[in-house]
Amino acid sequence: MEKTIFKRITAFTAALMVITGAAASCSKKSETEKGVSKNSQKLMNAAYRAVEVETDISNVRSIKRLSDGSVLVTAIADGNSQPTFYITDDNFAETKEIKYDLGEKLESDTYVSASVAPDGDIFMMATFEDAGDMEKPNYDDPNFDYEKFDFEEYYNNIKYTYKLYVVDIDGNVKTSGEISGLDKYISEDDGNAGVGDLQAIGGGKALMTIYNEDSTTVIVNSDGKIEDELGLDVDYIMGIAPLSDGTVALSGYFGTKDAVKFVDTSTMKETGSEIELDNMSMMGGPSSIFEGTGDYKLFMNSSSALYGLKEDGTSEEIINWVDSDMGEGGVEGLLPLDNGEYIVSYNDYSKGDGMMSGSKLYRLTKRDASELENMKVITVGVMYDAYAMSSKISEFNKSHEGVRFKMVDYSKYDEYDEESRTAINTGASQLKKDIIAGNAPDIIVTNDAGLVAGLQNKGLFCDLYEFLDKDSDLSKEDFLENVLKCGEYDGKLYSITDSFSIETYVGKSKFVDKENWTLDDLIEKYNNLPDGKRLTEMDYKEQILSLLLYNSTDFVDYKNGVCHFDDPEFKKLVEFCDKFPSMEGTIDWENPEDQEMLMEMFSDDNIVNDKILITSMWIGNFRSYTEDLKGRFKGEDITFVGFPSNDGKGALISPNQSFSILRNSDDTQLCWEFVKSFFSKEDDDSNTYRYSSGLSSLKVKFDKAAEESTKKPTYKDPNGKEIEEDLTYYDSKSQKEIKIQPLTNEEKDRIVEYIKSADRCAGSFDPDVEAIVQEEITAYLKGEKKSDEIIGNIQNRVSLLVSEQS
Repeated sequence: MEKTIFKRITAFTAALMVITGAAASCSKKSETEKGVSKNSQKLMNAAYRAVEVETDISNVRSIKRLSDGSVLVTAIADGNSQPTFYITDDNFAETKEIKYDLGEKLESDTYVSASVAPDGDIFMMATFEDAGDMEKPNYDDPNFDYEKFDFEEYYNNIKYTYKLYVVDIDGNVKTSGEISGLDKYISEDDGNAGVGDLQAIGGGKALMTIYNEDSTTVIVNSDGKIEDELGLDVDYIMGIAPLSDGTVALSGYFGTKDAVKFVDTSTMKETGSEIELDNMSMMGGPSSIFEGTGDYKLFMNSSSALYGLKEDGTSEEIINWVDSDMGEGGVEGLLPLDNGEYIVSYNDYSKGDGMMSGSKLYRLTKRDASELENMKVITVGVMYDAYAMSSKISEFNKSHEGVRFKMVDYSKYDEYDEESRTAINTGASQLKKDIIAGNAPDIIVTNDAGLVAGLQNKGLFCDLYEFLDKDSDLSKEDFLENVLKCGEYDGKLYSITDSFSIETYVGKSKFVDKENWTLDDLIEKYNNLPDGKRLTEMDYKEQILSLLLYNSTDFVDYKNGVCHFDDPEFKKLVEFCDKFPSMEGTIDWENPEDQEMLMEMFSDDNIVNDKILITSMWIGNFRSYTEDLKGRFKGEDITFVGFPSNDGKGALISPNQSFSILRNSDDTQLCWEFVKSFFSKEDDDSNTYRYSSGLSSLKVKFDKAAEESTKKPTYKDPNGKEIEEDLTYYDSKSQKEIKIQPLTNEEKDRIVEYIKSADRCAGSFDPDVEAIVQEEITAYLKGEKKSDEIIGNIQNRVSLLVSEQS
């Protein structure tokens, strides 16, 4: 078995040497120097031209083709929570509003969900809130005092009532009444049944999901009576699509797999064969489904594309949202047209206030092949589900003629075997295959520094210092020095990150008086622990190995092609873990008592009440650090232990996303312009302390966020008034939010100094090295191999790998 693995590794690295040996400089190449040319038409096969539909209808929620060929549109009018309905045609040239009267006055803030059945009947469910004598919060009043209004008491007093109305196509109310049968689902904590939206499915029925302790889908008939629960073993339902054949399709997670099941609407029993979705390679999975046409049983939307799903379970990408300049968002409604065009109601989540910003109607027309003949296509290989990347690419494409940036999602290749706890396939492996085949992307975006570390010896990447030295807007001096060096290798900058976090371990200073432990420090502290006190939250082999291996990348020297897992320090690390029990056979994850024990292990009470010595800390922004320091540690002095290692280097810099440009790209300068767009020094309207999802690698933004951490954050209310917000921390023991104070200048200076002192990058094992280490360590944890055996195996296998890659 191992000989086979070695042969595969040798074959791969030999091929990699052939491919990368011809890597050219980072200057723009001539046509003859480009090597493998990109086929624009193939790469942009799912590209459509999106044109916004001119119509008075705004915020469309659904589009439904009626039996007479007309189109029924459901929308939510601006400033209202109640639906409006229109009859129109494929061109949306003329629209006729369906006027309806439910027979009672609805308040402007009464939430009404609407769904159109296949037969054209409109189901509407209104949620009524009654807070008794308490006055409702008036958000429209510019003088409304958010601070003094007792929201907790208000929501504790609310009683909910749900009514169902069925309206025909002419606006006549056919039936109405309160939804009955909810008593068994009402929560004792807040008196709420947790009713979700309603989906009409035909035959005078609708499906409604109730979110309480477990989500439950129930069948509601047209007079509002809950007939029964949907008899499917489903953990959650993602999408519901009534079909014209009298069935309803449900996509979701069923037991152990993502799948689509079909239910007969007359019997409400499962019918036909389910279709498994595990092999669809959808980025983020399906978020909504619609009845298909032609060869497609269903249309399924994901965050990256619209797919057509066939009866046999195969699928095709139909519309790539990024390639069609649509950003990353959700499809509220879909109308396929006979001429191959599509009308979609699309909500770009990157614009405005997420889903509340409203959907717009677009007509999507397939791009003509002639448009793509001379188009330059630059591919951006993304190694993880990068939510914001697609919108950034769309914006860049709209502002650049003659070029298209295309996102290639490598995370869809990640496969993990839960039983063996090993990766079956990874995006990193697929990337390397693409490099060998000459299909490497132009830009790689990853949060795994090890991927770049394992490839940089091959001359694959441009030295980004060359671009920074020539750039008129950006220079080395604009970056935090330690963060910039995180992407440096042998004096050259092969990756650059726009934001990062700091990962470390901390302990109370009254027990821990030394920063940045070595492995010997850790062992000494553990050996002297008082009875009843744990080292970390989970004193198991798996946790301790994770703690120690996370900062042990010095055991691999990629530059010289050698490794040192036979070093006494690594053996000391592994054998230290023998002092701890393994989770395997100790913890039953399904046992309620074990689950309760695990919850206790991660309770903040452990560090507060001195049950554990050290705990992990993630510093992704100054606010999270403030909450930890003032909330979790109750303001007690803390000492940064770091990740114990042989040299006591301490904290780790964890890039949120790093960019690398491949040297054989057709236009490296254009690639740099795209990368550079992520490093704007201009301020935005948001409070960086309040909203930051990472520490900026740019000095000007980092310094501003640091200064803001000494003040309370602010936000603007709907009237544009700036509101100062209290900092709070959720106390798990009292189950209440407690107020905390911003950092003092002294506290701010200390954390800034610590962040800037970090000089090691997290996760810089190459994925292939990591896979070998993980495989051997797993065997060790299971008791299948001894420490000396796995150390020898790791040393031999990794030595072969890195020597071939050097």
